Parts: sequence; structure tokens; C-alpha cells
Amino acid sequence: MTQEKPVVLIMAGGKGERFWPRSRVSTPKQLQKVYSKNTLLKETLNRAYTITSPDRVFIGTNATLKKAILAQERSFPENNFIIEPEGKNTAPIIALASLYFQEKFGDPVQVVLSADAWVNSEKEFAKTIQKALKETDEHLVLLGIKPNRPEVGYGYIAAGKPTKHGFEVKSFFEKPDVKTAIKYIKKPNFYWNPGIFLWKTSLILQEFAEHSPKILKPLKDRFPFKKMGDLGEAFKLLPSDPVDIAIMEKSSKIRMVESSFSWDDVGSWLSLERVLPGDNQGNRHIGKEILFYKSGNNVTQTKKEFTALLGVQDIVVVEEEDVLFIASKEGIGDIKNMVAEIRKNKGLQKYTE
Repeated sequence: MTQEKPVVLIMAGGKGERFWPRSRVSTPKQLQKVYSKNTLLKETLNRAYTITSPDRVFIGTNATLKKAILAQERSFPENNFIIEPEGKNTAPIIALASLYFQEKFGDPVQVVLSADAWVNSEKEFAKTIQKALKETDEHLVLLGIKPNRPEVGYGYIAAGKPTKHGFEVKSFFEKPDVKTAIKYIKKPNFYWNPGIFLWKTSLILQEFAEHSPKILKPLKDRFPFKKMGDLGEAFKLLPSDPVDIAIMEKSSKIRMVESSFSWDDVGSWLSLERVLPGDNQGNRHIGKEILFYKSGNNVTQTKKEFTALLGVQDIVVVEEEDVLFIASKEGIGDIKNMVAEIRKNKGLQKYTE
């Protein structure tokens, strides 16, 4: 395996609607401070810097968010962005980035990360990545996370025979229902799929050519793009596919490496129950002073100097300067549908922008 430092692609183009009203179109959750003094993107950048040099870290996003990111991350190189003209899931931007990396670096190993994860240890993250890099000579590699609960929001990986540094992959499973998830976590070879990938640029492009030519060909035929308009025309031709479906579930060259770090997707308000410390009644809070009186299992973010909850169970309260959002935990799964409804109302659209 080459000793050249990997190139890191951080995917940061999502809307983060399940974190509304904190997350808006112009300032989505990856640009927000959620579980630490740093934004989710900054936490991801810090992890990336443990495995490569800053000049080899790239962010995949849209032109609007590029400006917002540069306003926050003033030292980040302005040219280290892979700009997508429209969101088309993960496969198109990975294909586009791979063409760019091939032109700029030759055949680097890539590490692909999402910008909205929680990881408990940068040291263990770097250790796992170094181990996984050893499997990238002839394989597409993804990390596997040992599940600690029957999670229905993640895909699962069934590991096969051991390899020198990881495992073969028997199969992938889409997000299960609760009953199926309970079965999965009882199996010792089942892992969560966190969407952390490693591969040689030449190999991922080869696999795109074989398994998803409808994504690669319109990009490759027009590359390099001299104008954003040309890239926009090419993107219109592409299917909106995640890389898991476009490549990983079709390829015969997959390996999985078990992570030595704890991981969680900071995808919704309820995810804060897993990444923030709670009180004795299971309440989690972001903000100033709060009293939970005879109240339990609540998630709150408030702006007021003092907030008091009395006799309240299992709710989410989010206060922003212009919006107050209150939901039951049971009903919060409909938040994206609710945001879509708000967006339909011209008078209320501004609260989603």
C-alpha cells in the first residue's frame, strides 16, 4: 500500500431538516454547534486532520453553503471544495470528486466522511482509519460499528470471513423495523453502516464505470468543467442515488473494518439523548438555566435566561429567536413532513430558509 497521505472528502451538503428550527437551508445542522463548542463540521475537520494534512481535506457542498462555511472556517482553502449544483444524494458527488482527485493527485486513497457525526475519540478514529487503509489496495472499504441498541435509522452490514485487517462482506441490509433490528443486534457479525468509506480513486472510478455508468459517463465525458452551468447540465442527467446502492451493494470488492471508536449520527433532536449527558430523570438540555420539576426524558434547547418545565414527559422543546417548536417524541418523526408543509405557505417560508 502506498504511504501517500489520503485525501479526505467531507460531505456537507445536507439540509438537516430533522434538526429544524435550529437547522435552516442557509445554516443547516453541520454548521451548528450541537454537542460541543465546535460546529459539527469543525468536529469532522478536526478528525480529518488526524489522518492527513489540511491541504488534502476537501468539502463537498453547494455554492451557497461554501460561502457560509468559509465565513466560519476562515483558514480553510477556498479551492478545496467540490461543488454540486444540486443535491443528488452521495453517489454523484463522490464520482465528481473522484474525477477531480484523479486529475489533481493521480491515484490517491480517499477517505469519505459525513459532516454530521459524533465520534467519541479522535485517537481511536485515526487508529481505525490507519488499519482500514491497509485493506484499500484492491478493495473498497467501509467501517462497521458494533451496535449497542436496536436502531431502525441505520443500515446494517453482515460481515463474512475474516481478512488480514477486517472482514469480507456477506450482505447489506436497509433500515429495519424494530422487530428486525432486535434480531440483528443479537447476531455477532452484524454491524451498523456509518457511511465511512475508503478506496483508491482508480478503483472507485472503475466500479462506477461497471456498476453505475449513468452517473459516471455524463460527468467523465464533460470533465473538466470550465463553468458551473456545464456541471449543472451534466448533473441534471444523473440519477439521485446513494453510493451504497449505486456501488457498494453491487461490487464484489468490498471489505469491512470494525471501528474501535463509538459513533452516532447526529441526525435529529432525539439523537441528543445519545450524545449529551442527562440528569437523573433523563432530561437533556442545551442553553442557560433550566429546572425540570417532576419532568423526565425531555430534550430542550432554550434561549431564555431561565426555563422551567413542570410535570412534562417525553417532549422536545426548541427555542430560536424567531421560532418556538414543541413536539412529542412520539410525533417528532413527522418533522420533515411538517417542514415541507411550512415551506408551502409563502408567509411562513422564511422560517425554513
